[in-house]
Amino acid sequence: MENKENLKNRAVSGIIWKFLERICAQGISLIVSIILARILIPKDYSVVSVITIFFAFANVIISGGLNAALIQKKDADSQDYSTVLFLSVLISIVIYFILFFTAPLIAKAYDQEILIPIIRIMSLVLPVNAIKSIYCAYVSSTLQFKKFFFATLGGTIVSGIVGITMALKGFGSWALVAQQMTNAVIDTIILVFVAKLKIVFSFSVPKLKVLFKYGWKVFLSSFINTAYVQSKPLFIGLRFSSIDLSYYSKGSSFPNLISETTTSTLSAVLFPALSKVQDNKERLLRWTRRFIKTTSFICFPCMLGLFAVSDNFVLVLLTEKWMEASFYIKIFSIAGMFSMIHIGNCETIKAMGRSDIFLKMEIIKKTSYFAILGLFMIFSSNPHILALSSFLTTAVALIVNSIPNRKLIDYKFKYQIVDILQNLIPAAIMCVGAYFLGFLPINAKWLLLIIQVLSGMVIYFGICLLTKNENLPFLVKLFKDIVKSKKKSKKENSNI
Repeated sequence: MENKENLKNRAVSGIIWKFLERICAQGISLIVSIILARILIPKDYSVVSVITIFFAFANVIISGGLNAALIQKKDADSQDYSTVLFLSVLISIVIYFILFFTAPLIAKAYDQEILIPIIRIMSLVLPVNAIKSIYCAYVSSTLQFKKFFFATLGGTIVSGIVGITMALKGFGSWALVAQQMTNAVIDTIILVFVAKLKIVFSFSVPKLKVLFKYGWKVFLSSFINTAYVQSKPLFIGLRFSSIDLSYYSKGSSFPNLISETTTSTLSAVLFPALSKVQDNKERLLRWTRRFIKTTSFICFPCMLGLFAVSDNFVLVLLTEKWMEASFYIKIFSIAGMFSMIHIGNCETIKAMGRSDIFLKMEIIKKTSYFAILGLFMIFSSNPHILALSSFLTTAVALIVNSIPNRKLIDYKFKYQIVDILQNLIPAAIMCVGAYFLGFLPINAKWLLLIIQVLSGMVIYFGICLLTKNENLPFLVKLFKDIVKSKKKSKKENSNI
């Protein structure tokens, strides 16, 4: 088993680099997204929103759960990675031709002829995504998250420049297509160059069988989850309009940006790190609790803060033409703020190799989800009502995800509630204060937005200091340890 202190240092280093990667990438993406939203109109986004639905399914099928299997497998070698790489690329090529020939049908269903060439061009990036997914699995498994930083940053900057330039030149939807394709290509090229994964021209059926034994359950779980997540935008686009889909997609993107930046940063490190200590229940429990405490400390105030300032946020940054998206920002800020609890529980189960439990959980959750979604679809007279179903599905997920770890690592649901309450209460108080500040008689909306944000920060951290919230000193200590570690490392290198 890997040295405990060494694993801890690598995990901490991984968290920092992954956090920097997510902050920089998502920060740049946010700026680019705001600029593009101000240049383009909601109709331009409707086309890409439709394609995103089908790409979500395609990427799940391409990975087939084998990426997770590579990370979970302690002794994965070059032949394991090469086998999965060749299979993933082959599947991506097959999916490309399927999308190529079904493009006219999709365009007809959404009554947008422009979808035909866009689907056929944009689908060319699927083999690139297949290659990238394998290198991502390798980097994650070896906890070399510093390499993600350079790859993601390069792809995000270049694609942002391409997208904005084309939008200013009047390319409309094609600007968004070019941005996404450029991002995938540049990101993958840099990652392949820096990861230095040795690929051998060999395909091993025995190794594939071992990986598939674990991976197929993760794949099925991911496919079911994708079917649920994409069913709402799919339904909105077909029943209501593609413009409604644009508002829905744009409104949900900002809460998702916050939750994914926080949870993906730590979960990307958590899963491979937990996989290294999967036989030590005490350490699994300690790491899982720390994950949930820390992510909720960061995520809760961000999500509730976004809820409080959503109206002024849209008016100032996106302009009034996107005001309809404010409703969805509010809904998904609340529904998505508990995602770290879901991920913390699920990553622990996956790390222990219990993909069978993970699959059962997904079946139970998604059966409930689709039942709830079906009822809302029947009685929804507008997409707003459909979006409200997220509250019920979040409640179901909280309960179902917490049950297995009660037995596996003795992490009871009541302990999980206690762990998040210390962060939820001050975040909720902050939300109420910031929300009502939005009614101040100030004509300059940008100034009002700044007042809301700064006041919210003061209220939240003020309460945390008064209540002696344990997460604040933990993060301060973590930062100091990292600084000391970096100085020590530089000193040792200078003496060599």
